[in-house]
Amino acid sequence: MKNKLKSIGAAAANGAKSVMKFLSRHKVITALIIIALLVTGVIGYGHFSSQKNSKNDNLKITAEKRDIEESISDSAVVEPNSEYYITANVSGDIIEDYFEEGDTVKKDDVMYVIDSESIRTSIDSADIAIAKAKKAYDDAVKEDTLTVRDRQTGASTLESAKIAVAKAQQAYEDALRAADDLNAVSNYTGYVTEVHVSAGDTIAAGSPVCDIVDSASLKIDVPFNTADIPGISVGSPAVLTLTKNGSRLNGTVTSVSQRSIGGDGYTMYNYVTIEVMNPGAVKSGDIASASVGSVACADIGTFENMTEETVSAPSSGKIERLYISENSYVRQGDVIFSFDGDSVNSQVNTALLNLNDAREALSRAEIQNSNTDANTKLGDSKLDSAIENAKLSYDDAVLNKENLLRQLDDYTIKAPISGTVVTKNKKKGDSAMGMSGSASASSLGVSSASAAGGMSAASMSAASGDSSAMAVIYDLSRLKCTLNVDELDIKNVHAGQKVTITTDVTDKEYIGVVDTVGIGGTVGQNGVTTFPVTIEIIDFDDNLLPGMNVEASIVLKNVKDALAMPVGCLNRGNTVYVKGEKTEEGDTAPDGYHTVPVRTGAADDEYIQILSGLSEGDELYSEDYNVMDDMMDAMQEGHDAAANSVTGGGS
Repeated sequence: MKNKLKSIGAAAANGAKSVMKFLSRHKVITALIIIALLVTGVIGYGHFSSQKNSKNDNLKITAEKRDIEESISDSAVVEPNSEYYITANVSGDIIEDYFEEGDTVKKDDVMYVIDSESIRTSIDSADIAIAKAKKAYDDAVKEDTLTVRDRQTGASTLESAKIAVAKAQQAYEDALRAADDLNAVSNYTGYVTEVHVSAGDTIAAGSPVCDIVDSASLKIDVPFNTADIPGISVGSPAVLTLTKNGSRLNGTVTSVSQRSIGGDGYTMYNYVTIEVMNPGAVKSGDIASASVGSVACADIGTFENMTEETVSAPSSGKIERLYISENSYVRQGDVIFSFDGDSVNSQVNTALLNLNDAREALSRAEIQNSNTDANTKLGDSKLDSAIENAKLSYDDAVLNKENLLRQLDDYTIKAPISGTVVTKNKKKGDSAMGMSGSASASSLGVSSASAAGGMSAASMSAASGDSSAMAVIYDLSRLKCTLNVDELDIKNVHAGQKVTITTDVTDKEYIGVVDTVGIGGTVGQNGVTTFPVTIEIIDFDDNLLPGMNVEASIVLKNVKDALAMPVGCLNRGNTVYVKGEKTEEGDTAPDGYHTVPVRTGAADDEYIQILSGLSEGDELYSEDYNVMDDMMDAMQEGHDAAANSVTGGGS
């Protein structure tokens, strides 16, 4: 008797484990089981047997009316509207700071003051240059002396004057070419995938400006056996076969490597480059095999975009205007940004003044050389030109000082936006490391005027702790997050769609809206392409902070009072098993059911909308229900066995 009770107990324990495992994987059915248990009175020991015959009625799965919300969900990180680095473009000691981490600052609030002793020395030197130019001007006004030259001296002076004119002309032309560089143009055609600068930034020559990708043309490097290389030449037609679907593309051989590389089994390979026009279904990262004529490749290759380049700044300066944004399309030769021309224009003006001086000197040398045997008084017109030259030199010295005074303003660093200081890396007494001779507050993220907003969530933490920034400001007037949406779902996402946002930090459900849908996809390690979708969080509060992890769901469809059934009832080929007698031969539905084709609509995690094929109340079959039926039978047998063991066979 004791062993029998142990056996019954073990069976009950194993049965309980099976039930819990089933319920955890079948949420739709859980409610039905609970109802069945209540109705059959399994908790009441003496009523299970009397209710056994009614369990099937209580566990029916039927087509019913309900609301369905279809959505795409993924995790994301909360981002600020934009993120700014505060940097200095001059070197010097910080003599004042006026803020602390966590402070709220307004646009143009003074944040740092850097020691400006060096530039003030330059300003003093400019004052001296102005005084010298003024004296030269005064001397030219008074000049009325005669100039006597002998022939040899005159010839020498004339030759020197000609050389001076040639040098001044070259310097002026160089300055004009530098002025042309104010408009930076793209050397490539394609879509802008990332912009690294913003209007108002001061950048150095060679700094990255933007990334451009053009997937209209693709190339692929494929290995061929070295023995087959003599039969392959540049210009030969090639056929590429995509590994993922077997599609074929025609291409052209553009390069044949002469370098052999050792492979497995002592085989030697040479790589052949093939270019194709993208029909639209191929992307960078896809793999394919190739054949050239009757020669097949030795292994597969990987497609790359023909254009995948970074545009760099042609020279240093401050960006006055930016003509591009992320996802914009540019052609070769399009202007992508322009520099502030104050400093370059000053160089052009100076070079022109020097050229005019050299020309005047040449004219005087020519006159003096032609009158070496007599005293020659400069004509009034030449004297007037010399006076005018001296005046222009004086004006240039004044302009140079004004430029220095403008640079002096850069030693006072102001907040570029209103926002919250999240990082302070430099304080009074520290040294600021400059970049190109002037100080400024620059946005190393994306400025608030840019369509893209601040920095990506992936780099946000690193940016805040970057020691190269003197401070970091977050614009918290808006919060957002970015979802990476699968290529199969992106066609269903558009701006304005509602988004629900939850986080473990707070119990509140926040509301968001799709702001932008990126067109530049990224291929993951699993070969699946995802597209960035930016979501604006509408009703955020102080509990939601940048850097927090959230779960965001984009609502694709919201259908009210839809005829629906559990997802588990749907078979392959969009059919369901409905209670009733079979009407067609070969119907493989379970006993008591017949197969019905259906047309489906919106779906959530548990239910799917039925557009046609079923009526409300139709009783359906599913494997989940069948498992429950067996479970209920097992529970009945267990109950009967337990009752018999207690009563010795009685009821």
